[in-house]
Amino acid sequence: MSGRPFLEPGLEEPMLVVAESPPERLSAGRWVRRHLFNSWYNAVVTVLLAGAIGYLGYRFFGFLFVTGRWEPVTENLTLFMVGRFPRDELWRLVAQVLIWSGALGLAWGAAVSGARFRAAQAGVPYHEDPVLAKVRRYWGLLGLLVLLLALTQTLDPLVLAVSAIGVAMGFQVVGSRTQGQHADLLWAVVGVLGVVGYQIVSGFHGSGWLWMAAPVAYGASRLLALVDWSNPRRARRIRAAIIIGIFVASYALYAVLDLEGVGWDHWEGLRLNLIAAALTIVLAFPLGLLLALARRSSFPVLRLISTGYIELIRGVPLITLLFMGQFILGFFLNTSTPLSDLTRAVAAFTLFTAAYVAEIVRGGLQSVPKGQIEAGQSLGLSPIGVTRLIVLPQALRAVIPAMVGQFIALFKDTSLLTIIGIAEVLRVRSLVHAQAEFRGFGIAETLVFVMLAFWAFSFTMSRESQRLERRLGIGER
Repeated sequence: MSGRPFLEPGLEEPMLVVAESPPERLSAGRWVRRHLFNSWYNAVVTVLLAGAIGYLGYRFFGFLFVTGRWEPVTENLTLFMVGRFPRDELWRLVAQVLIWSGALGLAWGAAVSGARFRAAQAGVPYHEDPVLAKVRRYWGLLGLLVLLLALTQTLDPLVLAVSAIGVAMGFQVVGSRTQGQHADLLWAVVGVLGVVGYQIVSGFHGSGWLWMAAPVAYGASRLLALVDWSNPRRARRIRAAIIIGIFVASYALYAVLDLEGVGWDHWEGLRLNLIAAALTIVLAFPLGLLLALARRSSFPVLRLISTGYIELIRGVPLITLLFMGQFILGFFLNTSTPLSDLTRAVAAFTLFTAAYVAEIVRGGLQSVPKGQIEAGQSLGLSPIGVTRLIVLPQALRAVIPAMVGQFIALFKDTSLLTIIGIAEVLRVRSLVHAQAEFRGFGIAETLVFVMLAFWAFSFTMSRESQRLERRLGIGER
């Protein structure tokens, strides 16, 4: 720290301006001496802990690479990944992986393009993370991918992994090189790819036309917004006609195609855990957001309904909700088209998670100073404008760690699907050991494999949360 005095006009005493010195960079040896051996008791604790960690690491890695019997995993790797999915329909999963890889790459590129555009508008430099930083961020997932490829017995998974990475990188380049003001169009394409990737497995039929028409209509709307219309009223009519036409065309196209696929009641394995968690997050977040806003609403009926829902759901165990979804939810719905077990389970997960998300968001809303709301009102913003532009961005920024923690807990809770007979990855493990050749051995090995799979995804979500916290300066300002 260094300081320099200066005298501002109107001040009798000079002010001391203190400049913060850059953080000191220590060599590895000096860091160890300063933090681990700076006193005799710290040195004793360091030596004892190093011995204990070394012994546990020796035993664990010895189990992994020497004594472990991994035949139940290596012989049933496909079963762990996709369960009993029809083997003659596996091409659908390959296509889904490639399409969703493209969607992820394009989403990444759109995010980069949009961030670069916003930084340019704000007049601040934009710095993209170097490749090494990305590797450090995703090393858990990369490690899991390497482990899976090492356990495979054919080259097909390696070809698929390389192809998926190549597709993702190609779409990422396309997205990042698109002008930032057109990022909305890229997000519409991401939505279309997401729907196509889902329906290439589930089939192009039923109400799928609605899911396809929504992102297409959004993209068309954003594209029409770029046109400089001389007559606004005519522009609105044309836009409405085109959007209606997209929905009608999508309905007609699906009626003609009517291609059956593999219903998601047949989706199993680790893939099912990932899709169930992702779908629940997408559904529970907006529902929880609305519940949080309703609980803080000045309208008593909304506040009463929201509070009653949140307190009721939070007081019921998740397992109870899962059973209620299986046995009671059908009483409230049309019995001629019964919901599948998985749909009921996702509904239970969504209702449960939304209540906790609502409480997390409510905590963030309460942390926003009242002066911020008054400042927005003094600018003439409506209550919705104050909430959307001032309150929610600050509230959501403050609750990122708790929100990600809730989503990690949700991902791990998908293992509870096994208690209602759905073959997620933990139940697949039971199916493996039900085979005569794998009965009675490799039980610890399959448990460790499932543990590593859950850990890799949970750890990556945690790392992303930490990156967001650093970017947004949570806890620092």
